[in-house]
Amino acid sequence: MKADGVLLNTSRGNVIVDEDLTAHLDACPAFWYGTDVFNGEPSTATADWSSPVSKHPRCYGTHHCGASTAQAESAIGTEALRVIMKFAKTGEIDLENTVNRAKPDHSLKKLCVRHKDKVGVLAKVFEVLAANHMNI
Repeated sequence: MKADGVLLNTSRGNVIVDEDLTAHLDACPAFWYGTDVFNGEPSTATADWSSPVSKHPRCYGTHHCGASTAQAESAIGTEALRVIMKFAKTGEIDLENTVNRAKPDHSLKKLCVRHKDKVGVLAKVFEVLAANHMNI
């Protein structure tokens, strides 16, 4: 894949060769990987398991949806709507079903701005931040 690509694995963990993916992630700082399942992932929550891919800083793994039945799809839809409605009404992100969440760090904030590589664009971003009394 291209060095600045994003690979989203919506299939199975075994379609990826972990060693090759890890090497590509290490060699290409602009490359990212996202998946729902990893190679060798245990079928129960009590097994010991580790994966170099899952620990890579540019790898994002999502929780398993498992929506293989009409009932499961309906339940996922209902839960997604509940989370969205809570945010719409209160502005709060619902964390009820979040696992392994990183502890919040209120001392630092990170702003990532993707912008056109053109003279003056980034200066305008800094101008907007300064106008809103934000120090960078």
